[in-house]
Formats: sequence, structure tokens, C-alpha cells
Amino acid sequence: MKHLKKHAFLILALFWTLIIFAFSLQSGDDSIVSSNIVLDLLAMILPFLKDPDYLNIAVFIIRKTAHFTEYFILAYFYTKASTETKQDNLLLLGYLIPILDESLQLFSPGRASSPVDMLIDMSGYLCGLIVFGSFKRLVGLIKKNWK
Repeated sequence: MKHLKKHAFLILALFWTLIIFAFSLQSGDDSIVSSNIVLDLLAMILPFLKDPDYLNIAVFIIRKTAHFTEYFILAYFYTKASTETKQDNLLLLGYLIPILDESLQLFSPGRASSPVDMLIDMSGYLCGLIVFGSFKRLVGLIKKNWK
């Protein structure tokens, strides 16, 4: 049980990676449907997003934000996993996943691989590493100075 607890965040990181890959394996049409669901939800709060003048840019922003966010979350899981297992080299996996992710899209109908999306993915991961790594250090400093 202790071994499983030690690797819980690694398991979550791998599970999240599979979710990312599942989104990449969606057909182009299914991917558009997913984006439109998010657009419809956001339009409840910001109705102007459905205006034809803003629709294309809104969908573009939603899709690119999704890339960034899924990798930001992945960075959290890998940061926690590397802390729990004391394996800093796990953090490097997060940089290989966008390459595999974009390559998978070559096999999905109506999808294409995009170097721009790969950079957005890596940026999300890097920002996550910075935020969560900084938070980890801050908590460590607080604990050290609290004693």
C-alpha cells in the first residue's frame, strides 16, 4: 500500500497523459464538437462569443487555451510525482508527451500535427513547472522557517 501511495501521482500523470492522447485521437469533427460545447458554456456568461464577428476567434482561443491548460495540469501531476518518488528525471517526460501527442493527430481523420500547438503544449507544461515548483519551494521555506 505504501508503494502505491508513493506512486499515486505518477499513476495520475500517466492517466492524464492518456486523456490527452484520447483527445488527440478524436476525429476533426469530434474535436470541433468538444470545442463547441465549451463555447456554448462560455456563451452563457459571455453571449457576445456567439456573435459571428467573434465566433472564429473565440473557437481559436478556446482550442489554444485547452492545449495550454491540459499541459499545465500535467505539470502538476509530474511535479508531485517527482517529489513523491524523488525522481526529478520524471519531469522530462512532460516534454516528450507533446511530441507524441501531435504525432498521434496525424492518424486521426480531419486532424493535423501542428508545431504551434506543440509549442503551446510545452509552454503550458513549463509554466506549470514554474508555478508548482515555486509553490513547492515556498512551502518548503515556510515549513523550514516555521520550526
